[in-house]
Amino acid sequence: MDRIWAIIELTFRESLAKRTFMAFLGISTLVCLLFIFALNLDIVDGMESYISIFGQEVNERIYLDELVYNIEAGIAAVLFTAGIFMALFATSSLIPSFLDKGSIDLMISKPLSRFQILMGRYLGAVAIVAFNIFYLVIFSWLILSIKTGIWNFGFLLSGVMIVLAFAILFALMTFLGIIVRSGPFSLMITYLVIFISPWLIQRDVIYALLSSKFYGYMLDGLYHFLPKMAELGEITTYLVQGNSVPSWLPLWTSVIFGIIMLTASNIIFNRKNF
Repeated sequence: MDRIWAIIELTFRESLAKRTFMAFLGISTLVCLLFIFALNLDIVDGMESYISIFGQEVNERIYLDELVYNIEAGIAAVLFTAGIFMALFATSSLIPSFLDKGSIDLMISKPLSRFQILMGRYLGAVAIVAFNIFYLVIFSWLILSIKTGIWNFGFLLSGVMIVLAFAILFALMTFLGIIVRSGPFSLMITYLVIFISPWLIQRDVIYALLSSKFYGYMLDGLYHFLPKMAELGEITTYLVQGNSVPSWLPLWTSVIFGIIMLTASNIIFNRKNF
């Protein structure tokens, strides 16, 4: 484990050198500062409030808990979409770059197994994103909670879901990065998986447009095999708003997909000649 941790630290230092980590941290800090200075709440009777955003009053009375839950759900939705897109873009080169001649030669010359090298690199990328996601989620949660007195712990769970969704997608990028050694190609395929996820949920509607049942079977196969990002986003919203989750099956099948990708990545990486 110490050796894997050393690879994680190396990945963090590389991210710092490329300013990736600092860019994430800067964006997260800016968002939190906007919450501090742009959002003013005047509480009435502990339940209702008036809201002012950037000095402009919203001329209607609203329920405070509903307001906080909606703001936090909005933050979680943005992080789940734009945040994951940015995280994938920023980390897309981490796997292909360390496979370059010179970098990988140095790695495999060390007393490290190939499993330790790959998992250290993978976990390093996940740790970079997790730090920034939880920094933003916890900071904004504290700001909203202190300002309003509404402590919605479901919002903290959204951070776990977002990091888990990234880890699943980055497992796919790791697999593709090892095969083709191209960050842009891995990124495009991963973005494609995210893009088609909402369509696969609506596959019953698509069936009517297909000329053959074979294509229907293909859609079913893709739906059951690929990570269900749209449904993971819905689960995240349920957690933030304090609603019960109808089904956890999309999460477990997506996690299994990530495990399959990481297992295949390790098998291929172990068999490669460098």
